[in-house]
Amino acid sequence: MEVAPLPPDRSRDAARLLADAFRDYPAWRSIGPRRARPRRRMVDRFYRGALARAGELGEVLCAREDGRLRGIAITYPPERWPPSLASFYHEAWGVALCGPGAIVRGLRATSAIDAAHPREPHVFLHTLGVDPAAQRRGAGAALLEHMIAEAEERAVPIHLTTSTPDNLPYYRRFGFELDGEDRLPRDVPLWSMLRPVVARG
Repeated sequence: MEVAPLPPDRSRDAARLLADAFRDYPAWRSIGPRRARPRRRMVDRFYRGALARAGELGEVLCAREDGRLRGIAITYPPERWPPSLASFYHEAWGVALCGPGAIVRGLRATSAIDAAHPREPHVFLHTLGVDPAAQRRGAGAALLEHMIAEAEERAVPIHLTTSTPDNLPYYRRFGFELDGEDRLPRDVPLWSMLRPVVARG
């Protein structure tokens, strides 16, 4: 599995992969329409914006197998988080098109996610998604191992949030520890996790 920066001409494919990976993700069910099809369209719009925002202000990595996209990681290094408030429109428009209810729920969710950030400088793992057709083939692990190596080189922790309980033991395998818990709209849980700096030697 090859890990590299996402080529700009693959952004649309990356958004489609993430929409497929996250269409039924609990956090998106807490924010978006209850019906699957319009929610999937909303998630696709969101990730098109998220990739554009990260392309300007963060970093986007992809895992490829035989040239095919298998996984995507959107990250922000310590010096680029939080990005400017003006850049938030990249992500917000995709949710806003679903109406006032989604807007209110989206703002509540964003507030909870932002409040979970640790005070110390950290890498923020905004999104880690794997093509559903390529699950358990190492794409997610390859992306995480790449990120962890870079974070250890810079001696900074990595922070993430998740609303899927199955993700907790998965991330623990890579050294992440539970760092907090909150609730999203529609009573969906939100867990924050932190991978602390590992002392060398």
